[in-house]
Amino acid sequence: MTRVMLRAILGTALLAGGVGAMAPAASAAEAPHPGTQITLALVPHQGSPGAPRHVVLTCEPAGPLPHAQEACDELALVNGNVAGVPRRQATCPQAWLPVTASASGRWRGIPIPPFSQDFQNEDCARIGRGHVFDF
Repeated sequence: MTRVMLRAILGTALLAGGVGAMAPAASAAEAPHPGTQITLALVPHQGSPGAPRHVVLTCEPAGPLPHAQEACDELALVNGNVAGVPRRQATCPQAWLPVTASASGRWRGIPIPPFSQDFQNEDCARIGRGHVFDF
């Protein structure tokens, strides 16, 4: 009877130790990604109306852009590289009011390649890289 009790106690201890050993792995798998903070800017060229606008896009949780989650989803497909986000299927007005769209910052804790591109106008910039500059 002593052997049976010893086996039961040992088995329970091993089982408890196994469950405890699995807990840190589960916590590590559920840990959020390091911060995503990408500074976005739309700057009108000299002679174009409007003032420069800047915003910081965050992901996980997504904010503060109107379509922040869509922008984060598009960036996730290209590991945060703004240049890799494709143009949305939308019509760009033909008005010539040029702006420069730029982005810099970190995607999940890793610096992104700096991005800068001239667009014909703000509306074209808003669709030129998915939802990233839609603010």
